[in-house]
Amino acid sequence: MYSNNIIRQNQAKVFLYMAIMTAIIGVLGYFVSSYFNFGLTGTGIFLIIAGIIDFIAYFFSDTFVIKSSGAKEIKEEQMPEYFKLVRDMCERNKIKMPKLYLINTGAMNAFATGRNKDKAVVAVTRGLLEKLTPEEISGVVGHELSHIENGDMFLMSVLSILAGFISIIADSFWYSGMGRSSDRDRSGIVALIGLALALLAPITASLIKLAVSRSREYMADAKGAQICGNPLYLASALNKIKNDRIPLPGAGQATAHLYISNPFKGDFISKLMSTHPDTDDRIQKLENMNINDKGL
Repeated sequence: MYSNNIIRQNQAKVFLYMAIMTAIIGVLGYFVSSYFNFGLTGTGIFLIIAGIIDFIAYFFSDTFVIKSSGAKEIKEEQMPEYFKLVRDMCERNKIKMPKLYLINTGAMNAFATGRNKDKAVVAVTRGLLEKLTPEEISGVVGHELSHIENGDMFLMSVLSILAGFISIIADSFWYSGMGRSSDRDRSGIVALIGLALALLAPITASLIKLAVSRSREYMADAKGAQICGNPLYLASALNKIKNDRIPLPGAGQATAHLYISNPFKGDFISKLMSTHPDTDDRIQKLENMNINDKGL
């Protein structure tokens, strides 16, 4: 399995991005407090808010991600064949069995989340289970299990919450700050502060792209191919997912990086800003692994 060094690097990134978010909110708190004459008390309140957000992100990010996706836990008696497929893969690769969740939509996608391996979750859509063969499903699940083994899912889940909270703060200040005063100079300054806050949303999206690099998906594809036993299983699954045009409800810009494939279909801007590598390139690399017997 992946080295412990990569897992430690992911854990370090979690704290790094928490520190960045706290610093952003602290600086904004200073300017807002100064402008509205709140003084150091106002700045302290902003820092306390940042601390609370950090706490929520660290301990409850997986819960928020599951809730936002609409995923529901499934039991073995509901889908015995799917459970057997996942259990056999886990036993064969000596991986702890994750909890299995289902997103009730015809769209085809999947993600992994959880604070650690003991609390890991793999969520798949109903459409994915209905439209893929068992071999293709094993390729998708193998990809998600590789994220779990590498500790990727905790980093990605925490970043979802941090990005979401900063976006909420930006939007709320933008709408509440504008028009607070009829004084032209005052309103102009508020507009500038609101504009700066509104710009934080794409900045945090960029931070996500930096943290969850496209190389991470290539690594998960390669390891997932090893876990499922054949890279063509995942290649075939990705090809079908790529051609699926059903939008995924519940997915947002803050959580898009969690999924095995970009959940936004046919949007040029979404493709441009996607944290995922080009699907055709992923498929080609998997097919070359099979031909050249490399990476397995």
